[in-house]
Amino acid sequence: MAGIYFHIPFCKSSCVYCDFYHTIDLRRMQELGECLQKEMEERRGYLGKEAVESIYFGGGTPSLMAPDFYKKCIDNIKNWFQVDSCPEITLEANPDDISRDFVQALRRAGINRISLGVQSFQDFVLKFMDRRHTAGKAMEAIDILRQEGIPSISIDLIYGSPGYTADHLFQDLHILERFDIPHFSAYLLTPEKGTVLYQNIVEEEVSLPGEEEQFEQYMMLCEFSASLGYRHYEISNFCREGFMARHNKGYWEGKIYCGIGPSAHSYNGISRRWNISSLYHYILAIKEGKRYYEEEQLSDKDLYNEYLLTALRTDDGVTEEEIREKFGEELARYFIKGISKYAGKEHIEVKRGRYRLTNTGMFISDTIISSLFIPNSSIEKLN
Repeated sequence: MAGIYFHIPFCKSSCVYCDFYHTIDLRRMQELGECLQKEMEERRGYLGKEAVESIYFGGGTPSLMAPDFYKKCIDNIKNWFQVDSCPEITLEANPDDISRDFVQALRRAGINRISLGVQSFQDFVLKFMDRRHTAGKAMEAIDILRQEGIPSISIDLIYGSPGYTADHLFQDLHILERFDIPHFSAYLLTPEKGTVLYQNIVEEEVSLPGEEEQFEQYMMLCEFSASLGYRHYEISNFCREGFMARHNKGYWEGKIYCGIGPSAHSYNGISRRWNISSLYHYILAIKEGKRYYEEEQLSDKDLYNEYLLTALRTDDGVTEEEIREKFGEELARYFIKGISKYAGKEHIEVKRGRYRLTNTGMFISDTIISSLFIPNSSIEKLN
């Protein structure tokens, strides 16, 4: 099984925290749409014989594009790729773009899952983030999605903003419960270099909650979501039974995927490629038949490190036997040697030979997982 991702970089405005490639110049939307179709056709053999089980329109703000664009993409995927009988087709959308007519048109186009960028149901947080919608508009958008019969709805939340407390997070989660939302993602606000938020922190105009308060909010998130019947199946993702995000799960399981559009990444099991992060140069290269991407062949070390990076994020975790089957005896021994200092303790639990991060471990997952990586030295020198 495989996935296809489209990057739609257009935004009406820039959010203070966002470090994804985007542009607020909306004049080339139709032109980009044509180039995306051309790239997709050129890469129709990239996934080999793997059937496409998920299609994901991300951004940026994909909900700025007309529904006819999505219908054309979906129709062409069915013409150019092998497709699963019932693929998950997700569109990221902002609450201020949601209307009954728009949602009805999306359903006719084939969209069966909406990931709604709510971020918070607290107006003071939305204002701080420079979001265009209000909490009221977000709830109105959710109502429309449910009434118009979108089969699967996911909500994005961000916690850890200035002034945001565990009580605010508790209120936000109660709203998800009230709407019976089957899937949500919750991310800790992180200042990334190049963002307005990062610059504001450097200049001491803004301060975020300390690590102790961030940890308190994360633990409350884990415990309260479990009490509501959500499965915490990945560090930042929670779902009801049957509503796991198939596209993102494919990333975590190491399945292959094809990324279309400026800055989109692709992976075919042996190499990784990424498109240029420039709307202008992407369109120009596509039109002139020039190279618009870079590519890297992945070594055994790269594949091992990436496997740990993704697999240990999930509640499935990993086993020694899985490492051995994928990477051989030497790396299996290396894995056990590294993880033994955590196993059975506060951060990693071991059940039936399966190593999984605890909630406490998930909070510091980057530190734990990176400590298990093979360093830049060659594999021959591991022992």
